[in-house]
Amino acid sequence: MNLEGLLCSKSQCRFAWVFLKKLWKVLMLLLSVVLSVRVVQYCGRMMPDVPFEKDINICRKRFAWRKPILGRFEPDWKPFLTSKELFWQDDTPARRQLNDLLHFHRLPFGLNSSVLHAFHTLQLLPQHGMPKSIERLRCRRCVVVGNSNSIRGRGLGAVIDSHNIVIRLNNAPVKEHEEDVGEKTSIRLFFPESALPNPLDNNDSETLMVLIAFKSLDFTWVKEMLLQTRNKTVEGFWRRPPSEWKWNASHLRILHPYVTYEATYKLLQLKKTGGKYSTTGIIALNLALHICHEVNIIGFGYPDKDDNTTPVHYYDTAHLSQGLVLGTGGPVRVLLESFIFTYGSFHRMVTS
Repeated sequence: MNLEGLLCSKSQCRFAWVFLKKLWKVLMLLLSVVLSVRVVQYCGRMMPDVPFEKDINICRKRFAWRKPILGRFEPDWKPFLTSKELFWQDDTPARRQLNDLLHFHRLPFGLNSSVLHAFHTLQLLPQHGMPKSIERLRCRRCVVVGNSNSIRGRGLGAVIDSHNIVIRLNNAPVKEHEEDVGEKTSIRLFFPESALPNPLDNNDSETLMVLIAFKSLDFTWVKEMLLQTRNKTVEGFWRRPPSEWKWNASHLRILHPYVTYEATYKLLQLKKTGGKYSTTGIIALNLALHICHEVNIIGFGYPDKDDNTTPVHYYDTAHLSQGLVLGTGGPVRVLLESFIFTYGSFHRMVTS
């Protein structure tokens, strides 16, 4: 037998090796497409009473455990503000760093000059921690639903509701949009100017309403709503907030300012001298990265800056030519694209 016929030449072997490497890359790309909606799969620090190593096996095994995107301060750190947090004295380096951020930065990144406002508001909230309905979940599959027009007409409502934690933003309605955005709302992030006047119309009775405080007046508004003060404060808001807002105080939380700080300077990597801060959507994404085993996003992305005809949101017809302020749209797009590049899995229905 002629052995030379069974062996490839050096150039032939090199060609075969290059071909196999390219084929492998193509197969990996196809795999990421099959995973479609997955943009970020993050399994990081969980609640201390939920053993991560055991619970991750309960989640769908076809998604690999990835290292945390960002370092966290402490394993037992919570994303919601507590009265204890305001006056917690601890000499550990991590705690000192968190205290420095909390007490030396102004809102929305800290509580400098607003500690008492926060404290008095927290006294009206019976609970400050994660609700048991979320805490007891062994596999927290989360979806952050953006308000982009890209979600309109896609019929993704059932996909969204299949997650056991659905996070929504600001005043985005679900009523009359159930086919595209679903019906379930586990957590809704908001601030006074973006609050729904009748929150029960577009939320579940058990929805956790999470306040993002951008200024001391935001705490004043919450106190006036909960105490049903007759003469409401109306000055100092960029848009007049609801004069009535009835919600169960047991299902209201205040987001820890560090979540906003982290979203702005670590995720979006905005300049600290620019005076800008993260959009609600990226703040919500960062919150999800703190509390969820799996994180999906749907409905993010704005029209191109020269597009004056496509509506910005799925629930109205307002477009860019009408002077809508879109905040940090460019950095948001860069962030999401970097997540897609790093963690794989992208589908056009997610961002536009």
